[in-house]
Amino acid sequence: MEKKINLELFRFDIKTDYLPYFAKLTIKVAPEKSLLDLLKIIQDSVYDYGYNGYGFKINGVVVFDFELSLFELIKKFGNAWKVEPLNAHLALKDLAINIEPFWEKLMPLKQLGLDELAYDEVLSAFKHTDFKEICVENLESKMLSNTFLLSFLPYAYATPLSVENPNYLGEAYFLLAAALYAKHKTDDILEAVCDMENGILNVQRLKTYLFPQDDKFDLCIEELKTLIFDRCENPKIQKFKTRILKSL
Repeated sequence: MEKKINLELFRFDIKTDYLPYFAKLTIKVAPEKSLLDLLKIIQDSVYDYGYNGYGFKINGVVVFDFELSLFELIKKFGNAWKVEPLNAHLALKDLAINIEPFWEKLMPLKQLGLDELAYDEVLSAFKHTDFKEICVENLESKMLSNTFLLSFLPYAYATPLSVENPNYLGEAYFLLAAALYAKHKTDDILEAVCDMENGILNVQRLKTYLFPQDDKFDLCIEELKTLIFDRCENPKIQKFKTRILKSL
């Protein structure tokens, strides 16, 4: 039996629009269909509706697995969905966003060897598979790196702080820093997340803003935070730690 979903679709084209707006659309669809199937139906109904493979938000929560069934999504969100890009401030065409700020924010980690980590991780994860119809073994290292790093984009703009404050390093940054530290274990990597105003001390829980929910990301960031308190020699961090201990 088909289910009805009432959609409010974020619309914006940076080439032609001054402000974004929402278009209402009601769709009847079989619940066993996937999220990707729904997006294709939307494109048939709303001419040239833009999206990309990095995910988007439904009712303020990030979804990025396009194979999720509509049954699972309706169970979570009901039948009224407000569909928005990961970060509306970066919208280019509907749900598609500008990824350049994400790349720029990763520069401190790239200088510490992030691209090498990305290359290793992608080769390990996709060694015997095809990714998006491209054979991984034939990709250049830069493309491998980009593929791996872009898989973290949904976490980059999941929390309210990561959207509201462009200077905040963000949860995706912390996750990548944790992976980098696991490989190299250098203090420089710990220092790279220690900004008092925009660093890891301001982290927000990802689990609240992702579907499906998974606390492994938050546990990873908490472990990194513990390492920083134990080992980081940044005087501001140590002063902050001392202040916390005195208040206990």
